[in-house]
Amino acid sequence: MIAQQSSHTVFVAVPYYGSLTLPPLGLSRLFFVAAVDTASRKVARIEIQVWDPKKEPNLSVWMRELGFSGVICSDSGSHYQIALNAENIWVLGKQEGEVAELVERWATGELDEANACRCGEPSNSWCGTQPESGIGAEFYRRRVYGKRF
Repeated sequence: MIAQQSSHTVFVAVPYYGSLTLPPLGLSRLFFVAAVDTASRKVARIEIQVWDPKKEPNLSVWMRELGFSGVICSDSGSHYQIALNAENIWVLGKQEGEVAELVERWATGELDEANACRCGEPSNSWCGTQPESGIGAEFYRRRVYGKRF
């Protein structure tokens, strides 16, 4: 976990350069991590996390293990979104701007995206804190989906 997660905290990642994919370099390795208080809909803090593919080669697993709920990026969509969604991590693409501003706009429901995840909406379970997955669930995911990027 990035930090002790309360029932009112959601962690949102924003790739450092805005995109999940950085041609020809591959996937982004630096992420801003915003801790969002869902009760107040405010960004509590932002820190940097570095994904090291030598320690965990699967980005979606690394994000799940750290407790991310979602990713806000400038990508217009890619096959990586499928792997993240399989880990219950939503991806909101086609977004531009400063990290704090993007996350605050997401938290208050002001992003212009038809399918945008709105912070705190009970109809969208991805916006809440993620339930811990048991060993059986992890085994099933690995068996069905295999190794993802």
